[in-house]
Amino acid sequence: MAEIKILIEGYARKIKNGCVASSTTCLIAAEGKKIITDPGCNREKLLAALAKEGLTTNVIDYVFLSHSHPDHILLAGIFENAKFITFDAHLMYDKDVMLKFDKRALGKDIEIIETPGHVPEHLSLIVNTPNGKIAVAGDIIWWFDGEKQVFDIHQKDYSLAKGTDMAKLIESRRIILEMADYVIPGHGKMFKVNKHGGF
Repeated sequence: MAEIKILIEGYARKIKNGCVASSTTCLIAAEGKKIITDPGCNREKLLAALAKEGLTTNVIDYVFLSHSHPDHILLAGIFENAKFITFDAHLMYDKDVMLKFDKRALGKDIEIIETPGHVPEHLSLIVNTPNGKIAVAGDIIWWFDGEKQVFDIHQKDYSLAKGTDMAKLIESRRIILEMADYVIPGHGKMFKVNKHGGF
């Protein structure tokens, strides 16, 4: 089974004319590989979180990028030896080599799934761990700082991103909730799925 650790809990808070935000970043260990998810855009926080784990950027094997927003992907390039699993037409980048990947490209305990809605091209992970199945959901589910974190499958996506499709977003959320025991949102705290609540 894979192991997953949240290195940085994603945050998003409004300020005048914008916001301060960076995505949740996880470290996944699976089949001898070290995987970083959505490295975000705060270099100091990311390097400090890696150092706390005794890791440097050159030991990461894969970086998973859920979607194209800079608050999730801006720091991807600091992992000099990594291959990149991307939302971009299901391509894995190994330097300048672009190859198609399948849903088990990161190992038998990690499934890569399509979860459009927040933006048209969006991927999530379902990670089989000793504590159950954990979804790394990117921004199909997220909250602003200070917002009461009560999940509603129909909750509005406040990003107003170009290409947002609420019908597809709701369906992606439904798929995640059916597959996972826990969800790690793009911004906010991990939560347990209520399988009997009808979400």
